[in-house]
Amino acid sequence: MTNIRSPRFNAEDIGRSRECESVCKGAITEVVRRAIAAGWREAEIALHLADAAEDYVIYLATKPDRRLRAANNN
Repeated sequence: MTNIRSPRFNAEDIGRSRECESVCKGAITEVVRRAIAAGWREAEIALHLADAAEDYVIYLATKPDRRLRAANNN
């Protein structure tokens, strides 16, 4: 599995969002490639990744008192 690197930018830096997008895309691409190699179809992988992302967004939206922090505090 791909190692996900720590952010190089602090939380207020605009570069952080672009960096996060790049890191996440790389990790998702690896998951998709591994799932295809295991025999899953791209369409079903895409559908369930989208469902999982939506479920997580809903989870975050329904937990307003939950405070997430980056492990490296930046």
